[in-house]
Amino acid sequence: MAPQIATIEDFTYRYFNLQQTALVDNLLYEDKHMELFNNLYNLHIYTMELSSGTFTGTHQQLMIKKAAILEVLKHSKSKALQKDIELLEANRGTERTVYEWYAIPYWIARYFIDNDEIVLAWKDCYWWGVSMVGQPLSIIPSIVELYSQI
Repeated sequence: MAPQIATIEDFTYRYFNLQQTALVDNLLYEDKHMELFNNLYNLHIYTMELSSGTFTGTHQQLMIKKAAILEVLKHSKSKALQKDIELLEANRGTERTVYEWYAIPYWIARYFIDNDEIVLAWKDCYWWGVSMVGQPLSIIPSIVELYSQI
């Protein structure tokens, strides 16, 4: 992990000062074969009404939910759960808007991917996609949480 850093402002300056929005936007725009899009994590959010209530989550969370329902269906038949599987498979999700891209090291990318942040991983380079505007980086919840863990 990262060395100890005195303040969250120092942390954000050290690891999030390389804003590369123009570069990443150009890479994605020029990606005619959609190869880079296969390396975008957590870009879509899925929301649907299931028999157990409203589900909202990333693709990874959707796959976990689907696996859990399939496990239950192995042991018992349920039309409601079968309908849930159909909904999970049919939903295309909503693409989150990325306003800024920041170059980040691998260990931060891994943390962000695991914590539902948008990350582009391409050729051993990693960028974090910021999907909110108007806040200093040092108060964005995912950065605050990461900083509290180092």
